[in-house]
Amino acid sequence: MSSPFFLYLHGFASGPASEKARFFSARLAERGVDLAVPDLNEGEGGFFGLTVSRALRQVEEVLAQSGARERGAVVIGSSLGGYLGALAASRNPEIQAVVMMAPAFDLPARWQHILGDEVISRWRSEGKLEVDHYAWKRKEAISFAFYRDSLGHPPYPKVECPGLILHGIYDVEVPVGTSRKFAALCPSVRLVELESDHALVDVLDRMWEEVEAFLEPWLFAPKP
Repeated sequence: MSSPFFLYLHGFASGPASEKARFFSARLAERGVDLAVPDLNEGEGGFFGLTVSRALRQVEEVLAQSGARERGAVVIGSSLGGYLGALAASRNPEIQAVVMMAPAFDLPARWQHILGDEVISRWRSEGKLEVDHYAWKRKEAISFAFYRDSLGHPPYPKVECPGLILHGIYDVEVPVGTSRKFAALCPSVRLVELESDHALVDVLDRMWEEVEAFLEPWLFAPKP
């Protein structure tokens, strides 16, 4: 039996060299897994042109090129990447399992709550918004198309494959309540609540314990 394709999706204004991406790449390498980590900042329009639809197309192109249709796939995602993982799993039956860390469900509502009506209105009229890009350590503009496009995607995708959510109870950017709602809607998904915030970098080892146990059916190499 061939091993499935493993894919990691980073968060909004993050990148493939994020701390969690590097951590899970290293841990999975110990189990014989080569974790693919595409850069979701790339694509038409660069970071400015990022939308959920564009990122989802990129994910599905990577899956198609990987041979996942024959071998299956496992997706791990953080924040926006976790939401993208859920979206992809709801559309692509070759995804056999999905791990979501602080997934950004109900994305437009979160932006509305964080920014407020006035900033959203200015974003719409000016066509762009300056945000902190954590990977590049500088301000970057994002098109209003990002917000507008997010309105066209389900806030809570229907995931039927096995799923694991890891979410910090002190997360103020994406409250754990969104993951509780999602888990209640998707019986195949288990939610683990952790004493951490949105970044989850202070509970990496704890998360790996959960992820390794959850993914054991897809990890063919023995533990080191």
